[in-house]
Amino acid sequence: MKNPNQLQKLAISLSLVILALGFSALGLVSLVNTHPGSNIFSVEHAYSLIGSIFSFLVGSTFLVAAISFRGVRTESERLIGRINMNLI
Repeated sequence: MKNPNQLQKLAISLSLVILALGFSALGLVSLVNTHPGSNIFSVEHAYSLIGSIFSFLVGSTFLVAAISFRGVRTESERLIGRINMNLI
């Protein structure tokens, strides 16, 4: 079984990815959902477009955070491994 530190890091990574997917899906639904007969230049369409772009940006921010968290974690583990090897 994984130790609590690894389990916590896995949970954080998984949570960030789920948040990224959720916000991206919310932005996609907002972008795709159009009312029949509505004009593309209407205020409702503009607000929907702004909201979907904002949701995509938030989703991509969470995805970048998940990727960078995973990269930082592996780099720090490599550094700790090198330090432990030098001490032995």
